Amino acid sequence: MTRYEAGVVFGDRAVTANRLGSGTGRGGFIAFVGQLVDAIDRQDRWAVARRATGPLLDELLSGEYDEYFGVPTTSRECLGLDNAPVVLVDDGLAIVTAPVTRRHVGVVGAVSALLVQAEGGDGPWFAASLTQDTLLDSAFRRRVQHEAFEIDADLEIIAAHRPLDARASSIDWDDGSVILRHSDTGVTTVADARAEAATWPRESWHWLADDALTFTGLYLRGCHPELVREFPHRRAGGRRHD
Repeated sequence: MTRYEAGVVFGDRAVTANRLGSGTGRGGFIAFVGQLVDAIDRQDRWAVARRATGPLLDELLSGEYDEYFGVPTTSRECLGLDNAPVVLVDDGLAIVTAPVTRRHVGVVGAVSALLVQAEGGDGPWFAASLTQDTLLDSAFRRRVQHEAFEIDADLEIIAAHRPLDARASSIDWDDGSVILRHSDTGVTTVADARAEAATWPRESWHWLADDALTFTGLYLRGCHPELVREFPHRRAGGRRHD
């Protein structure tokens, strides 16, 4: 992809500053939507629950994935947003529009994602819509207008759809002798996963559970369901969109 710096003349026009450049805070919204799209594709209900709100949250946790981005693949192809999405941010609302592409396949869908911010402008962001159909619904737009998106209401939806991770819930985390993995160097047990979690600061647990790339993350999903909607306090000058 060709990069154009601000002030460079291209044809008969001067290139302006990159609207998605570092320091704008908008790149985080692209990553946020990309993470949600990827979670839908992998049917990772935990990651979906962490990022969606309202009717969209209920719909996604109900398993209605095909209407969005097709049937997930078993080869774990990379799914993400193509090139340079259009991003607008204003007063606790953000809109991200972009094609959704799968590596080696091309465009497989599109998002018109509307994000809303919770807790008076300093809370976490959630995706409230991924399609234009939702944006055309008058009842939905009234909710957006009156900021009727509450984490407490989402918690009721999440509770109704538990367990969010079937694998994590199927393991007896109270029995430290349960073997999670055999390898050439030995075995990994539930006790090992619990011990590993204890080496991490408590404020790190939310992203360990979100990634779930280790048995420690799986243990946290199974034993600490509150982490799905636990968000770190943002430091001054920093922006996080998880």
